[in-house]
Amino acid sequence: MKEFKQTRREFIKTVVIAGVSVYFAPLASAMTREQEYLYKPNKGWASNGEAKYRVDAMQKVTGQKVFARDFRAQDFADWPNNQWHGYIVCATKADQTFENIDLSFLEKQPTKVILAEDLADHDIELPRFHGKEMLLEKGNVAHFLGHPVAILLFDRFDDFNTAKSRLDFNQDIVKYGVKVPVYERNPYAAWRVVRVAENRTEGIDVFSPFQDGLFFPAYQLRQPKWPTERNIQGDLGQRGMFYADRIHQSMSDDKFHVVDKQFQTQIIEPMMLEPEAANIWFDTKTATMHGTVTCQDPTDFTEMAVHMLKASKPGKDIENVKLYSGFVGGAFGAKDHSIFPFYTLAASLFSDGNPIRIANDRYQQFQSGLKRHPFKIQNRLAINKKTLKIEALTSKSDVDGGGRENFSASVASAGMSAMQGVFYIPQSDLQATAYYSRNVTSGSMRGYGSAQCMPVIDLMIGQAAAELDVDPFELRRRNLMQTADLNTQGAEIDGEIRYREILDKAEQHPIWQQRVANKKTFEANNPNKHFGVGYSLLAKNYGTGNVGPNAAVNLSPNGDILLEIEYMEMGSGAQTSQGLLTHEFFGSAADEVHIAVTETWKALQLYETDNPYIISQEKQDKMSKDPLWTPVKLMASSASDSATFQTEATKGACNVVYQYGILPAARILWSLAKNSDLSAAKWDKNKLVLEGKPALDLKLLAKTAHELGFVTGSVSHTLNRWAWTEAEFTVEGDTQVHSLDAMAVRYGDGASQTKKQKMDSAGYHLIKRNWVKYPSTQFNNAMVTYYAPCDCLIELAVDKYTGKVDILRSHSVLDAGPVISQPIVDGQIQGGLAMGVGHVLHEYLPPFEEGAGNGTWNLNRYHVPMASDLNVWNMTSETLPTSDKAARPKGIAEVVMLPVISAVQDALFNAIGERFEQTPITAEQIKARLNA
Repeated sequence: MKEFKQTRREFIKTVVIAGVSVYFAPLASAMTREQEYLYKPNKGWASNGEAKYRVDAMQKVTGQKVFARDFRAQDFADWPNNQWHGYIVCATKADQTFENIDLSFLEKQPTKVILAEDLADHDIELPRFHGKEMLLEKGNVAHFLGHPVAILLFDRFDDFNTAKSRLDFNQDIVKYGVKVPVYERNPYAAWRVVRVAENRTEGIDVFSPFQDGLFFPAYQLRQPKWPTERNIQGDLGQRGMFYADRIHQSMSDDKFHVVDKQFQTQIIEPMMLEPEAANIWFDTKTATMHGTVTCQDPTDFTEMAVHMLKASKPGKDIENVKLYSGFVGGAFGAKDHSIFPFYTLAASLFSDGNPIRIANDRYQQFQSGLKRHPFKIQNRLAINKKTLKIEALTSKSDVDGGGRENFSASVASAGMSAMQGVFYIPQSDLQATAYYSRNVTSGSMRGYGSAQCMPVIDLMIGQAAAELDVDPFELRRRNLMQTADLNTQGAEIDGEIRYREILDKAEQHPIWQQRVANKKTFEANNPNKHFGVGYSLLAKNYGTGNVGPNAAVNLSPNGDILLEIEYMEMGSGAQTSQGLLTHEFFGSAADEVHIAVTETWKALQLYETDNPYIISQEKQDKMSKDPLWTPVKLMASSASDSATFQTEATKGACNVVYQYGILPAARILWSLAKNSDLSAAKWDKNKLVLEGKPALDLKLLAKTAHELGFVTGSVSHTLNRWAWTEAEFTVEGDTQVHSLDAMAVRYGDGASQTKKQKMDSAGYHLIKRNWVKYPSTQFNNAMVTYYAPCDCLIELAVDKYTGKVDILRSHSVLDAGPVISQPIVDGQIQGGLAMGVGHVLHEYLPPFEEGAGNGTWNLNRYHVPMASDLNVWNMTSETLPTSDKAARPKGIAEVVMLPVISAVQDALFNAIGERFEQTPITAEQIKARLNA
């Protein structure tokens, strides 16, 4: 984009963390040779608002260097060529003390060995989020299987590679001492949500978290101890326990049919394409940390890294950080707040000023990477026998978080709030406790608690329908949530609820309508197999409750569009979908889409003060008067955030340029009055058209906007807390309300000297808001209000003699809101089917000593679904159209896998008459049931 007047150095601007200048740069700028292909799509990648192929498609399928894992020191123009390599040694016993390591068997010893005492001598500690004992201290017992005890540094690859072949699977490296009890600690968190509805129509509750607040337990003997006194007139905890007891007692009434269900889910490996890696160089001469890491949260990593370095002896004088970011080779949440890159960061302080690279192989990724939490669930569901209405649900979930907390507290909370599925439940007592264990740490893997909890409620409905001898679709239909209903937290579900529409479509689908005839025909033709059809309808929440997305868009004088977004491309298609959004405002998709941007947002000069989840309304109201304050500055790439939240910021930035750049230029070219109404103008075949006026292409409009100094670029930020922020801004003398809380604009090259003086060194003029209305802090008690529903019909066959399950056909209906890119949505549905089938039938890591922490797990033992496990050619789906102009896209990356889990189980019951209480349901387990 040669028309932009900024140099590359000007594009790589700085932010400041704890007094340290932090530079963020694309990997495209890391090489001496050009790598513009990392962000710049081929011309013509999109047409008429639709992508012909993904922005990142060509780079990835042709094997270009686009992942952080691909880069070595020699690839960076200003790095030393002497690449060091690191190896992390881990403890595989959690019931004996760690004494030392023995490397005497190596012919070539490591250049350096880092132990816990070395970290202590240099005041190097983990960021608080990740806990203590980065390396296990001598004499202590491992907190978890796979707890790192040492980092070995090699200054030559050949020495590293030779040593690695001797180090892998070597049980004699780590020397253990006496047997001791396993490490213990209190749970990471315990949650309890009690709700008693009063009037469904009016949305009134007797008691609920949204209305009354949350209460928490004390801990005794490593277990939560909830308030013992029950008092309807007492404090919050006493009132909550009063209503909880009343719910439990009411379920003994004979008018209820009660389904009592226990369920156990497994530990699951995310199995992203790219195992974790980091390459970091601490330049002592300039006090600069350079690095590239495989994380989906580069901003959070950098902030933690700066504080970690500043607190250490060798890094205390750090002045600069330069972090390169590229595509993430798959993550599924497992690269969100991962501890891994901090080991490389620590190692860089011992590598004598040389770059150090640590990269997991697949065995090491199994041993150390974040996992999906296993849940142990105990549910009781009361259904009125006469009305077939759900009257009450009680639930207790024990969540195994593994050896470090990570996001276990949040996952437990999310799973608990997802327990109601798509059903209206007037009375509920839901509990979830996230426990410590010696298992490998679990984190924010795709599903985030919902994959474990939500399928259970739909399975219970199916079981109740069979026991009550009623149609399962009718039982669902009587209990579906409706628009404006309150969830189990007492908060209103946002937007139109279309569950019934999805249910009705499924009931009429041939897979369901013809199930009886198809079963008879199939089993007659395949006497060695059972045939079954199953169904499930679920709705997954998306978002984190406090999201602060940023975006920027700029037009060059020749009409090229540069879009910068905060979101990281992890394979989800965010780069492509966001690039399509500019079509609505400029008649064309973006020419460049920069991902994982952070430096540009400095133009907004925003700051934050309090934890947004616990800030008081009074404090928020006070701080909101400062136009530079926001509850949340940045957004992590997680929780299916891009479609909804990143889109809001992207559209906000584009709208500002359209309103104050494109339309003023059109008025000039069409010889219209300054304030003439152009609401009828629209883009058609890449040109702006208005009846009776000549069509204008973007190049002419952009050229005119630049020449006349109109707005040609904008940076935007907004805040969502289960509702959108609104603020008033005055731009070019025009005052309007935007769904933003911060805005900065760039004027065209021909702007007056007065305008140019208003722009800062980054080229933006900060427009301070006149007033702002942030969502109430009460929404923090809601936990979730945004949901995307999806269903799944599964047709399968079970071998009578081996228990093997074949998926024959599947069909899904999804409500994604307004779809940005249908092929990307279709791809998510297909990927969701694969991951759902893996969860329910195949993928399994045993707990404790036999599990991933022992370092011996790989794909030879861990079964990821293959094409032969799926119905590749018989996979269909439908996305509901929407006519609601105000509707926003929904986050659907997770929901598409959830109903697969319960639909397969429902189909198994239909096929063999057996219900299972755990996942995965293996062929061996099915065979045992059939033989019994």
